[in-house]
Amino acid sequence: MKNIFVTVLMLCFAGAVSAQSLTRAGFYMDNGQAVLSNPKSSVTVSVTVEKSHFVPGEFARYAQKMLGVRASLTEHKESKILSSAIYDKQITTPLQKSVVGGGEQTILPAFRADNRALSVEQQAQAAADMIFSLRRHRKELITGDAGENVFGAGLRSALNQIAAMEQQCLDMFYGTTTTTVEEYRYTITPTAEEKNYVVCRYRDEEGILPVSELSAEPLMLVFTPAQVDTSKLPLATVKDKVVREYIVVPTCSVELLLGTQTLCKGEVSIPQYGTSVSLSVK
Repeated sequence: MKNIFVTVLMLCFAGAVSAQSLTRAGFYMDNGQAVLSNPKSSVTVSVTVEKSHFVPGEFARYAQKMLGVRASLTEHKESKILSSAIYDKQITTPLQKSVVGGGEQTILPAFRADNRALSVEQQAQAAADMIFSLRRHRKELITGDAGENVFGAGLRSALNQIAAMEQQCLDMFYGTTTTTVEEYRYTITPTAEEKNYVVCRYRDEEGILPVSELSAEPLMLVFTPAQVDTSKLPLATVKDKVVREYIVVPTCSVELLLGTQTLCKGEVSIPQYGTSVSLSVK
């Protein structure tokens, strides 16, 4: 009968005050088993960042002279936050990480493999000559001026090989960009005394950094609990014989901030920000 009363009480309470709920707390017996309940909740923050790292080509200063197009001479890094989310449970899926681009092992050009002593400019000229030679040879294959017995899969294979060799030579002039997309996760278990938490830090050039990197901007997780209302509850008095301990758990607005920018929002129930009450059970 007491359990039915408590269930009805909780349903009525939840209907009257939708921004909070009740959970049993303290020491009690449940089906003959001793239980010590100190409910706590955690949230998991997920942040996915894209980082780009450009490395100039070793022949970059000769690009305009030999290829007619100016190339960047400066290495640079940049990053951006692609997405973020707040979860009220642990995430079981693997962390996301992918890497695209970057320099591959060079199989060209031939001057790399022989014993000729070439200056950097001579090496650049050899690479430029190779680019124009490959383009000329590709045109001849496509138009049928060369390789008349090359067709079908053989032609596709030859064209793919020429494209790969040309790109390696071009990378020596124009450089390469490596793009990394990586997900970071952080679990925060708040305490009753604190509402603001530094999850990690962020810098445009480097992306996500540890909390200890004080020169970078913090990603702040801010909890704003709804006000607890106990006016609808049958609070116990000294005359009540049967009393149970509960926590009135508020729904909290949770916000992830980078400076003044809101990255994402959510709502979770956090017992740590609740109010302990003693209820009379008839």
